[in-house]
Amino acid sequence: MFRLLRSVRRHPLSPFSKRGLQALALFFGSIVTATFIMHLLEGWSLVDSFYYITMLTTGEGPSNSPATLVGKLFASFYSIYSVAMLLTTATLMFEPMMGYTFRRGVEFFEKEKMRLGTHQHPSTPQGQQRPSEN
Repeated sequence: MFRLLRSVRRHPLSPFSKRGLQALALFFGSIVTATFIMHLLEGWSLVDSFYYITMLTTGEGPSNSPATLVGKLFASFYSIYSVAMLLTTATLMFEPMMGYTFRRGVEFFEKEKMRLGTHQHPSTPQGQQRPSEN
């Protein structure tokens, strides 16, 4: 079982690369930290604070608003930070797959370009040479 998990993590196209896992850990760590900060600033329960932070992170909009000025400022800055962190985490996790797909697409088009360059183009009449595309 552990061998399978290790091989999945080490596969070059796996979203669970070292960088992806580090970004994911940082993302969830920031949610936990923000939950405790809102718990201390607003006096909410940990469940209410966690709910507020996750709704703020996903853009759903929280059901209740902070009452203190410091809580409002923290929520404002955290909402900007959390969106950037979410996008960074997604980018780092899926970059290997997207890079692989992009490289395969470029290779395909290069092969097609070479193949079409050696054959007659369908729009040129029989017996005429195709003009070079330099």
